[in-house]
Amino acid sequence: MKKLITLLFIMCTLFIKAQKPKTNITYSKNVVSKVTSLKYSTSLIKELETINWKDVKGVFESNNPKEKIELRFELDLLESKNKFKSSVAIGGETKELDSLIIRAKKLIKSIIKISENY
Repeated sequence: MKKLITLLFIMCTLFIKAQKPKTNITYSKNVVSKVTSLKYSTSLIKELETINWKDVKGVFESNNPKEKIELRFELDLLESKNKFKSSVAIGGETKELDSLIIRAKKLIKSIIKISENY
């Protein structure tokens, strides 16, 4: 019985010492993120027609104005007889985002116009 109590006491002591003390976790409030690329891929023409451009602009809000960004739009018509695929990529700096969106709209319209034949 004496050995059992001694063994129990030693085991309890080891388990108590083996536990790590509670550590404090700190979070930084000044976390900065940047988005350098946005890819929009679809298999339906109607989805390209309904892109919300305010959301596209909102994605790049927190970027530095001199940051290089890229907008990429892809269309893959799986059900077409010729398996039509098309993609465009537009790049520039964040400060030029409005002009990039205007160019993207024109290019998407041309993709839609070409893909309607397929």
